[in-house]
Amino acid sequence: MVKHLYAGLFVLLLSLAGCQTPDQDTTATEQTIASETTAEARPTRPKPEFFFIPPDLEKKRVYICIDDSDDTFHQQHDCPVLVACKGTFRNLTLPRAIEGFDRYNCETCSADLAYIFDENAVRMETGFGEKR
Repeated sequence: MVKHLYAGLFVLLLSLAGCQTPDQDTTATEQTIASETTAEARPTRPKPEFFFIPPDLEKKRVYICIDDSDDTFHQQHDCPVLVACKGTFRNLTLPRAIEGFDRYNCETCSADLAYIFDENAVRMETGFGEKR
């Protein structure tokens, strides 16, 4: 019984080792990755000077890509722009993404939040305003 167990484990290890691909030249791969990132690298926009986050969106969670060339936040985890990110991902609140990481809305998945950065947008307050 024990011999069959060892024989089965040995066959399993051989089959797993046979499925691995041989290592390729890593320097050539690193050079192509570096050339792709420099080609895609674009200057990031300056920090948002104005933004207004409504109270109902203060706890909204968004995704960001920690990358030097990315300056947007995403509402969807499967946004094509976010999936194409070569850096790491982070999930945080909307105010933290804007204030702490200087992010703008993604035009693909977060176009409906563009009013956050619009200074001329009409905003309704919950209150009676000035008393006359």
